[in-house]
Amino acid sequence: MTNRTLVAVIDQGSTATKGGVYTLEGECLEAATRPVERFVDGPSVRNDAGRIADDVEAILDELTSKHPIDAIGLACQRSTCLLWDRQTGEPLTDALSWQDRSQSERVGAIEEHAATVAERTGLRLSPYYSAPKLAALLQETDGAGDRAEAGELVAGTLDAFLVHRLTSRPSTEPGIAGRTLLYNLESDTWDDNLCALFDIPHAALPDLATSAGPRGAWRDIPLLAVAGDQQASLVGHGGWRRGTVAAHFGTGAFVLASTGPDLVRHTGLLTAVLASTPRGRRLQIEGSVNSAGSAVDWARALVGADLRDWAERPLPGDVPLVLPAFTGLAAPWWEAEATGVVAGHGLETSGDDLLAGVLSGVAHRVLDCVEAVREAGVDTSVLRLSGKLTRLAGLVRLLADAGQIPVEVSAEEETGNLGLVRLLHSQIDATDTLLLAPSPTRQRIEPGWSEARADAVRSEWHEFRRRAMGM
Repeated sequence: MTNRTLVAVIDQGSTATKGGVYTLEGECLEAATRPVERFVDGPSVRNDAGRIADDVEAILDELTSKHPIDAIGLACQRSTCLLWDRQTGEPLTDALSWQDRSQSERVGAIEEHAATVAERTGLRLSPYYSAPKLAALLQETDGAGDRAEAGELVAGTLDAFLVHRLTSRPSTEPGIAGRTLLYNLESDTWDDNLCALFDIPHAALPDLATSAGPRGAWRDIPLLAVAGDQQASLVGHGGWRRGTVAAHFGTGAFVLASTGPDLVRHTGLLTAVLASTPRGRRLQIEGSVNSAGSAVDWARALVGADLRDWAERPLPGDVPLVLPAFTGLAAPWWEAEATGVVAGHGLETSGDDLLAGVLSGVAHRVLDCVEAVREAGVDTSVLRLSGKLTRLAGLVRLLADAGQIPVEVSAEEETGNLGLVRLLHSQIDATDTLLLAPSPTRQRIEPGWSEARADAVRSEWHEFRRRAMGM
């Protein structure tokens, strides 16, 4: 290592692949990005996995041409999956996005196993996760079944494919493996019974490795950390400490709460591994809002608004009620076939009113998840926020006021990068000191509403949500 250790981190997401060069103290020296193209056909949402891998390497080329890099970390969207050749690393199929709902019928056919799946994986039986998509790819691709049985191809998540391309060996980690419906939370292994349920040969799965730890090298630079994008964000918020609760806004919004080494369950939330190191693993519970940034982008484009104009604008109270279930309704209600609903609009409703309603709806959906976290017994004394929507003061203020919870906005908008840096530091310096350190805060907002007003607003939301779901 040089006197000044520098690391490169890659954040591979639904809409963009981003990279950065960081010091181990979390200072960003360089950044690069490439857009991700989606191919949407009804419920099917696909990506070109080979193009994504090329972009990852192009970003690493760019970053390493400017700075001497000592280690690499990768955060990746979860549940996106594909088939690829184990020997060559070349994709055999497109990547089916986590947003893809094309396998709803396949999932419905095994509904009687939902309780077993939940017990073993901590997840709901849902078409969003990888296993039903991988089963379909194996069935639809000529010769794939036999090749999978022989271990000649890999059926896995996008991170494992990218790791294969970087290091010549496919591997994933517990947090992302946990989004497949094939990973057993209790045993920390692939589950043979679940593999049989989905008809996915164990021999076709990638290796399981710790989130932080050596797993090969790209051009002699060791890859030392891999994590799910949302898990990386919680680590960046200080999630190695039990009780940290955070919401990260991207294409979706995710509310995550660290439960330390303890496995905590709630019927409306997911249980998963936060991350693991050779010194142990941490777990989390999670609530998800499938449409957050994507719902806001839809409304913004529809009405021709510029979000920069909303940076300091408050959210008015008299706006349409919007349930932003554009790709189904996730935690804690779990209605995969739900769609977006707008109510309370009339001829006088303006484009700004609609956008304000969508922003309010996203905030209320996040608070639905926060309430479930409380029910699970996790202290929610403060909610930490990150992601692009935290630039909007009205959204942040509504979370504090309606949720009756102090809100802290992270000083690092992309906290996933900071989480990766902390995981890399734990390997480079062989210590968890930085993982346990507090996370920097840009702003703290205390609730400004009375408890009675907050209760009334949330009650109105719950009544609207119940009626919308009844549709």
